Amino acid sequence: MGLMPISVRTIEDQMAAALTNFEARPSDISRFTYLSAVHHRHRRLYYKFVRENIVRALPIVYTPTVGDVVATYGLNFQHAESLFISIYDKGHIRDLMHNWTDHDVKAICVTDGGRVLGLGDMGANAMGISMGKMILYTALGAIPPTALMPVCLDVGTDNQSLLQDPLYVGARIPRVRGPEYEELVQEFMEEAVHCYGHDVFIHFEDFATPNALKFLAKYQHDYCCFNDDIQGTGATGLAAFVNVERITGRKLEDTIFVFAGAGSAALGIAQMLVIELETRGLSPEEAVKNIYLVDVNGLITCKSENVPDQAKIFVKDMEPIKELISVVEKLKPSVILGATGVAGIFDEKVLKTMAKNHERPAVFALSNPTSSSECTAEQAYTHTEGRVLFASGSPFPPVVINGKRFTPAQANNCLTFPGIALAAISAKARYLPNSVFSVASHELANNTTQEQLDAGTLFPAMSKAHEVAFNVGVALTEYLFDNHLSNVYPKPDNVCEYVKKTLYEFDYKSSLPATWCYPEEEALPEMKPMPKLKKDNEK
Repeated sequence: MGLMPISVRTIEDQMAAALTNFEARPSDISRFTYLSAVHHRHRRLYYKFVRENIVRALPIVYTPTVGDVVATYGLNFQHAESLFISIYDKGHIRDLMHNWTDHDVKAICVTDGGRVLGLGDMGANAMGISMGKMILYTALGAIPPTALMPVCLDVGTDNQSLLQDPLYVGARIPRVRGPEYEELVQEFMEEAVHCYGHDVFIHFEDFATPNALKFLAKYQHDYCCFNDDIQGTGATGLAAFVNVERITGRKLEDTIFVFAGAGSAALGIAQMLVIELETRGLSPEEAVKNIYLVDVNGLITCKSENVPDQAKIFVKDMEPIKELISVVEKLKPSVILGATGVAGIFDEKVLKTMAKNHERPAVFALSNPTSSSECTAEQAYTHTEGRVLFASGSPFPPVVINGKRFTPAQANNCLTFPGIALAAISAKARYLPNSVFSVASHELANNTTQEQLDAGTLFPAMSKAHEVAFNVGVALTEYLFDNHLSNVYPKPDNVCEYVKKTLYEFDYKSSLPATWCYPEEEALPEMKPMPKLKKDNEK
């Protein structure tokens, strides 16, 4: 018709064009912008591109570039593909949900932007995080995008730079707290299940630690909900600890752990570790005996003030120690984990002390974005003579020490939360007890090959992230059915095949209607001639 070129591009041709355009962009933020444009005009191509180029695309659509996206959200905002619920919408959330374009929502990722990565309070800009999570639900978990709804509860912000930014997209008011805020969250939960069913999966993301812990305790057993910062991070961290045990042969029961940070991430991992130790037969007192927490004021002891309720089980009856290096020298931990958002606190002294005390020390620098990491991969390998078992929250390039190449593992929640969501949706889970995340941890650990363990790698390769998500999803779906946590009855004969039937198709289907054969006319049986119609005046 002259309105398009004569050539026809297959999906493979379009993938090649997308990759060429992606690589031609001069910066990561411009690559993100290009992919966002693809997402807007050609969703299936977008998800197929991210899925099949996950090693290259993950740092763009997720950490660390998503940190830059959040920081510059107002500058780059063009159109919304998400639901903004402001404090002014209190009492009318159902009306907003009825405005959503897709009515078969099965999963919601909600944030209030209270604590985003290492950036702090980012207000309505945090929608970039909810969008990023939903992208990986589809790209890795193969959950249809029409079943997903990213949400931001805009309750203001205390970030003065945002309030003074003329391009800020959110409410220009101080962050609302107290009863009014909690009533908004309660209304959101009630209207979500009213509009989409009681088994709609609700993923809490980047709430400030006190609120994250409070809402998890309040809603965990009454809604199908999950906090990625606590439970997703906990499951990912425990999987790493299980693999450290497999490599070193040192039982977790006999390992001394130091957690630098007492926020939702550190507490989530520490609590998941306690659950694991208790399932191995330890008493609650024995389970916490070798787990030490360090916050901004030093080691948490009986003399520490303002200790969060969830951290009180880890309080130790000993003299306070202020400096992290002094804690490491005194306790001699074989595992140290950072979730502080403070760059460089695992300095040369800390790393060399870890290496002096243990043949294979384990170091986890989990803070995002990369600029907030407790140490770099190069520092970790260099100061431990290449003996460290290392994992980070953001990706680092390979490191060469004395001619030996080390590939840092990434302790990325994208290895767990897409599979958790897939299982919750497939099984129509009633609620998700902590035991579910323990199952996810062990399944993730089991997806790390022996070859990877022999090389000191603690997690599966990111190129296999979609396979890991499916395996975690199937294992958890099986667990939900077997433990009467599913609203689906009876249990399918083949859970794996049952889950496969729910997955999103990344390739084109035929746009033509289905056709089938009719018998040829001459093959039809001989028919009698139609009777003649009588005229009105005939009897």
